[in-house]
Amino acid sequence: MNKLIKSLLLAAIASANCFAADYCCKREDIRIRDPFILTVNNKYYMYESKPWDGGRGVSVRTSVDLENWTEKKEVMSVPEKFRNDCKAVWAPEVHRYNNKYYLFTTLTFPQRKDNPIVAMGENVHQRDLTVRGTWVFVANSPEGPFKALGDGPVTPPDWMCLDGTLYVENGKPWIIFCHEWCQVGNGRMMIAPLSKDLSKIIGEPQEIFRAKSFPGAGNVTDGPFIFESKVSGKLEMIYSNFISGSGYAILKYESSTGKLAGPWIFKGPIYTKNGGHAMIFKKLNGEFALTFHQPNSPSPMERMHYFSVVDTTEGLKFADNADK
Repeated sequence: MNKLIKSLLLAAIASANCFAADYCCKREDIRIRDPFILTVNNKYYMYESKPWDGGRGVSVRTSVDLENWTEKKEVMSVPEKFRNDCKAVWAPEVHRYNNKYYLFTTLTFPQRKDNPIVAMGENVHQRDLTVRGTWVFVANSPEGPFKALGDGPVTPPDWMCLDGTLYVENGKPWIIFCHEWCQVGNGRMMIAPLSKDLSKIIGEPQEIFRAKSFPGAGNVTDGPFIFESKVSGKLEMIYSNFISGSGYAILKYESSTGKLAGPWIFKGPIYTKNGGHAMIFKKLNGEFALTFHQPNSPSPMERMHYFSVVDTTEGLKFADNADK
């Protein structure tokens, strides 16, 4: 068998194997912002929306190696009575809780004429305000279908909020979310207790820090994610903001008490190359990885990147071999 025929045969076999497994999308070819990965059932689930052109729902892809992914499958569609008005679906993430799967995602709608979102900070322009909040959906499977818990966001309806995430402390669920800079000027990181079924906030939201809390910081609080160290006992949060001279970045805070209420101490940036909205997941081999989108600039070039991270006595750190 000559080399050409052998090469063609091997390519055909590889293609057939890929088709059989449905893992035919390469990571470098998938445009995505705010990637979120859930590791369950011996594979990775990557959730995505289409924030660059609105979108009407959330999809998922699966993989066993983080490089080759299936075609996306819709797992949540905006409820029909809200679908025509919905302007965007942002930053979906899925958490396993009480043997069910909960999808937290941000939905945006036009301003309400009868009860508009109003400015709550200095130098905030009313024309920049819109209806935005974190909604919660539930399913019995990571592949959905996800159904809405209620007819609105769990975040305060008169606030512009985004990027809600889940954290369970001493058996009690909490939402961490961002009160957006568009409404308050200086973005705020907020926490609030949730009902057991995650359908509503059951206590007054508490502010834990603001975006402009260190020199050179921008006014954005994006994409909070909580990491609880099993080695050091530290409670850490990563989130994204803009930094003077660096652009979009991933930053880290640490709770001085090990509790969600804090106080929270700024520990510095951990990634400053125009990428962010990160989260941490466990790989199939038990190691941790941090994933985010980069570049952040509006373009068709956004891709999911991931680096190995390790849980140490000093908290979360990049692995020595991480190509940062």
